[in-house]
Amino acid sequence: MTEIDTAAFPSDAEMEARVRPLVNEILERFNQEGVSPSQAGLVVLGLIYRLMEVMHDAPEARRFFILALINLINNYLAEEMENPGTCGSTGREEGT
Repeated sequence: MTEIDTAAFPSDAEMEARVRPLVNEILERFNQEGVSPSQAGLVVLGLIYRLMEVMHDAPEARRFFILALINLINNYLAEEMENPGTCGSTGREEGT
C-alpha cells in the first residue's frame, strides 16, 4: 500500500475551523426542517457517495478521505465500547 502525503491536506485543526461553521449551519437547517437523525444520516451517506464520485479522478484525496472516515468511525466505536449502553444515544430526541 502506498503512503499518502498528508502534507498536501489541511491539518485537523485547520479543517475543523473551516468545516465547523458549515456543519453547524447544516444541522440548524435540519432542525428548522424537522429532519430526524435517521434522515440526516441518510443525507450524510448520500453526500459521502456523491463526494466519492467527484473524487474519482483524485485517488490520493479519495484515499485520504476514506482513511479519515474510517478513523472517525473507529474512534466512535471505541468510545461506544468504553461507554456501553450509549450506542446510538446522542442526548437528543428524535426530530430535535
